Parts: sequence; C-alpha cells; structure tokens
Amino acid sequence: MAVVNRVLATLLALALVLGGLLAVAEIVLAAFGQQPWLVPHPDWTSWLADQTLASTAVRAALVGAVVLGLVLLVLALRRGRPGALPLPSRVESVRTTASQRGIERTLRAAATRPDGVREATVRARRRTVRVRAATALRDPGDLQSRVTGAVTERLEELGLSGTLRPRVTVRGAGR
Repeated sequence: MAVVNRVLATLLALALVLGGLLAVAEIVLAAFGQQPWLVPHPDWTSWLADQTLASTAVRAALVGAVVLGLVLLVLALRRGRPGALPLPSRVESVRTTASQRGIERTLRAAATRPDGVREATVRARRRTVRVRAATALRDPGDLQSRVTGAVTERLEELGLSGTLRPRVTVRGAGR
C-alpha cells in the first residue's frame, strides 16, 4: 500500500504543480489584456455568476468533493500490512522483530522442504499466513498436512505459533 500511496501522492503533487503553473500563465495573460490560453475564464466567470447553492451542478460538485474527501480519509486511516512482526524476546527488555518479507522467505523455504512440493508462495498478514504450494504430483495425498506441519514447526521455532495461523493449500498438477 505504501507504493500506491507514494505514486498517488506524486501524481497529485504533479497535477497541483501543473495546475498552479497554468493558473499563473492565465493570470499573466489576463493582466496584459490577452486572450486566455487554455482556460476560458471569462465564460466560466459568467456561468459561475449565474449559479446558486440551490443549483444542481453546485450541489453535485459539493457532494462529489465530500465523497472524495471521505474516501481519501478512509484510505489514509486504514491500517496497512505490518512491516515487521514482533518475535518473543529471550532477553529481558529487548524488543526483537522480524521483517514480514523475512518471515515469508523462511516459511517459503519450510513449505518447499517436503518431497513433492515444486514451489510455494507465502503471504504473511497480522494473524494468518497463507501458503500456496504447487506440486507436480497428480495426487498430492497427504502433502497438505506435511506442508502444514513444516510451516507450523518453523513458526514454533520462531516463537510465532501462537501469533500466526497457517492456512495451507496445495495445488496438484491436474488442477
């Protein structure tokens, strides 16, 4: 989500800079008595002078601005994915964390350890870990329980077995 926020913020900043430069150019042209360059502000001024708060266009613009503001507020206040997960400390008053990607990487290695697993993708969230394992076997048999066991064992080694619940799915070659 941080990447999306950065891209949106950059695009918004670029739009505001370009809009500001356009406004400055239009103001300078109007000050020298020249025709508008891109924005027909004399037409807009006369149209806006005819509008009141009771007109449909004004109310629609206000409602749109409020909805857009609320959507942006909800997106800004929404919690993102955790960057790091706390690990149990073995030393008093020492806080230990592991990056989300590091946990995903170590759990991916654990999920590919059982025989028959070709590849695995792992996504760690606040409370769950989703593991999707792929196998070349037509009948995976008890492969799901073996992958679940390997992932659970690795979570116990990290001290995260009570914090994160694994959800494992195995995709066979025929699926």
